[in-house]
Amino acid sequence: MTLASVGAEVVEHVATPLDQLIVLLIFVSVFAGIIFDKIDKAIVSLAGGAVVVLAGYLTFERAIHYVDFETIGLLLGMMLLVACVQEVHVFEWIALKMAIASRGSPVLILVAFGTATAVFSAFLDNVTTVLIMIPLVISITRGIGLNPVPFLLACVFLSNIGGAATLIGDPPNILIGTRVPELTFGSFLEYMTVPVLISGALGLLYLKWANRGIRSRTRDFPWLFASNLMLEQIRRQERELHVPASVMIRAGGVMAIVIGAFLAHTWLHLSVAMVAIAGAILMLLVFGRRVDFHQVVHHVEWPTLLFFSGLFVVVGAMEEVGILERVALWMVSITDNTLVLIMLILWGSAILSGMVDNIPFVAVMIPVLQRMMKSEPLVSDGSSHLLWWALVMGACFGGNATMIGASANVVGCAIGRSRGVVINFGAFARTAIPVTLITLIVSSVYLGVLYAMHASGVE
Repeated sequence: MTLASVGAEVVEHVATPLDQLIVLLIFVSVFAGIIFDKIDKAIVSLAGGAVVVLAGYLTFERAIHYVDFETIGLLLGMMLLVACVQEVHVFEWIALKMAIASRGSPVLILVAFGTATAVFSAFLDNVTTVLIMIPLVISITRGIGLNPVPFLLACVFLSNIGGAATLIGDPPNILIGTRVPELTFGSFLEYMTVPVLISGALGLLYLKWANRGIRSRTRDFPWLFASNLMLEQIRRQERELHVPASVMIRAGGVMAIVIGAFLAHTWLHLSVAMVAIAGAILMLLVFGRRVDFHQVVHHVEWPTLLFFSGLFVVVGAMEEVGILERVALWMVSITDNTLVLIMLILWGSAILSGMVDNIPFVAVMIPVLQRMMKSEPLVSDGSSHLLWWALVMGACFGGNATMIGASANVVGCAIGRSRGVVINFGAFARTAIPVTLITLIVSSVYLGVLYAMHASGVE
């Protein structure tokens, strides 16, 4: 099957080069609006969607067809679920317990909070995770006279690394997982656990090495006094928060059910969106008397849902007029070597994700890769599915490279700035680029090994 025949199935009329140019300019305008952030990105994407419909490139019915309600439903369900758990202070309680267990040790603080951030980010959104972790990390490190910057950066980097592990951990994963049926929750864990664990461990080791001058001062009595005072304040916070064991058990039980349902959703014949929404409803029923439903709904990021909806329409118009087909043809023409394509997508998506918002890029790349895989030589190459994992790793890990590369980076630095911890673009990049290179080298080796295994018939 050729790309042209695939394109004929979706393009109802022959689009002229002028049509393609105009739609491309609309997309570039939307992309620029998102990057420069002068107007809310939800307004920008909705405006772009409205323009392509009003200009006649999509009918209203086709525009609705291109909105991926599976993605919207999954995002909505997870937002409700996380907001409900936040209302009963489970995550804050866990973070405070970790702070107490660290006993003021810089290495333990770095490792414990970095690891916890990665784990939380695999099942929550990255922004929520850094909002919970970073204020506490700043308080702890300042309380014992340490520079908070390395610890803040560890939380930011590990949130992006950990978020890559699951289908629900990062917006690019949600986009890819909901629009590519063969990529299930289980397959994300199967393919992403190893690179995430290795990248996270090496990232922490690098941060420990880069900040090797920070050590516990066990014979420094003023430091010991400050450390004990800080720990006592945290213990008081933990007592005041008072999260009963019954709340922890119920929240943990519901989360376990939801994760189990995600893993088994193909056997249960349920979509991941349905699992997320059902899990949110169950959590609300379990904590009906402890949470304010209106407050939970208030935590839902409605502008984000509208942003995705408008973006789907603009990308749909690009697909309708044949732009994405031309991009796919061009990418296939670069090389007929699948491993080279895998590396190009990994490093290319990482570089772009470090410079611009990775969500529009991933939204465009999904239909491009789908078209590429229906053409020779990829259609007969059993390892072509590795292109998806290259896109996941590149988009998620590449976001660590700069201060604007991911939402967690922007929010984490903003939290620090509001508390007097200022990190400029250059200082961020000096630590971020080595961490990003480590994760991309790990990803390259991992994907290369998987490709070699497929080529030799080893599964």
